[in-house]
Amino acid sequence: MIDEKTVFILGAGASCPYGYPSGSGLRKLICFRLGFMEHYTENLRGRRINQSHISEKDIREFTDAFRKSHIKSIDLFMANNPKLAPTGKRIISYEVFRAEKESYFGEEREEEAKNRQERLENLRQYGDARMLRMCGWGTAGIQGGDWYFYLYNRLIEGLVGKDTLPDFSDGKLAFITFNYDRSLEYFLYVALRNSFTEVAEDKIVQSLKQLKILHVYGQIAPLKWQNPNDYVDYKPRTDESLLQRAADNIRTIYEEKDNPELIEAQNLIKQAGKIFFLGFGYAPENMSVLDLPALIPQNCLVYGTAFGTNDKEVKRTRNRIINGIRTDSPNNKVPDHIQVEPTDCLELLRNYFE
Repeated sequence: MIDEKTVFILGAGASCPYGYPSGSGLRKLICFRLGFMEHYTENLRGRRINQSHISEKDIREFTDAFRKSHIKSIDLFMANNPKLAPTGKRIISYEVFRAEKESYFGEEREEEAKNRQERLENLRQYGDARMLRMCGWGTAGIQGGDWYFYLYNRLIEGLVGKDTLPDFSDGKLAFITFNYDRSLEYFLYVALRNSFTEVAEDKIVQSLKQLKILHVYGQIAPLKWQNPNDYVDYKPRTDESLLQRAADNIRTIYEEKDNPELIEAQNLIKQAGKIFFLGFGYAPENMSVLDLPALIPQNCLVYGTAFGTNDKEVKRTRNRIINGIRTDSPNNKVPDHIQVEPTDCLELLRNYFE
């Protein structure tokens, strides 16, 4: 098991291996006619869209402004345009639930990724440009290795017997996520429930609830094991009521100050011996929410992915982290223990998670 306090800080890229869009992928879905609007009107046609909390005109106003703003982050765009934020939250909720319905784990994930790639190749071969764009902008690209599977199997190493659940009560493992989705919580529950079938349900839930998973900007809805009295099943039927409920659970960058989990997340970072940034874009606005990198302890080991970036961008990111860590005195230098690499989440864990 883990021998020192380890904090995982997750960005959108951490969910990409399971069919969720990256930040840039979400922008494409929202800003183009063959993305969000087509799927939204198609899926909710006949359900009286015009009587929902937002109209089609509201949606078009948001998508048009977001596209022309050229701001890559929808979170930052909503923070800059609070009057448009309610529409943006509804759109995000829809896309998260749509990705959830198409999400896969384990061997099913590998098979689905293969099938989707074959479909894309066929569309390219036969020149179906419209469908190719739709698939390319949707969740068709399952990107990155299966780090949930890898981490879970590392966490249960050495646990032999029908009643030997992993113990998260020591607080040595925690997740701080900027994502709205519930894929990690769902995966861990399903994995534990089927790894230890003779363990009572309440013991599985008790074990999971000892594990800190903090959502900086909120979560679309709790799962049953998180809140048995007010939950939403994974892969639910999407309707306007559910979208409004999920939108109400989402916060923008500046609304996070009302989030009671924020101080808890900052305290976890202050106490960390190791920090892993997974699928994280290191956007200044997201870093500042957690007072990063200033809160990172001077001797903390830091590892981060920088998938899709070049060597100069990796170097700039690493230097920003190093230069931002507070030292005991102006003359003290931060030790050389910050690793940022242009790799995916799985490869980073294989290299550095011990």
